[in-house]
Amino acid sequence: MSSDDCYVGDGYSYRGKMSRTVNQHLCLYWNSHLLLQENYNMFMENAEVHGIGEHNFCRNPDGDKKPWCFIKANHGKVKWEYCDISACSALGKTMAVWRPG
Repeated sequence: MSSDDCYVGDGYSYRGKMSRTVNQHLCLYWNSHLLLQENYNMFMENAEVHGIGEHNFCRNPDGDKKPWCFIKANHGKVKWEYCDISACSALGKTMAVWRPG
């Protein structure tokens, strides 16, 4: 398992490739026309800083409790769900922090 398979803290820095929610829905692409009315999409200011781009990977741009994504629900309605990713701490993984000097 790589470090992409889990998130640290609230997952704001998560840049892995998970694209399924806890309910096994496939995430919408962040550049989908369905997200144009949402606060978080590829066209927002500083999208790349939040890890948002031309992909459908889970992200946490708003500092929620864990990474999430938008999905297309019943009747084409857009909603969001948390992603099916575990916290690294729950998996017993620790992340090394490199400090120069």
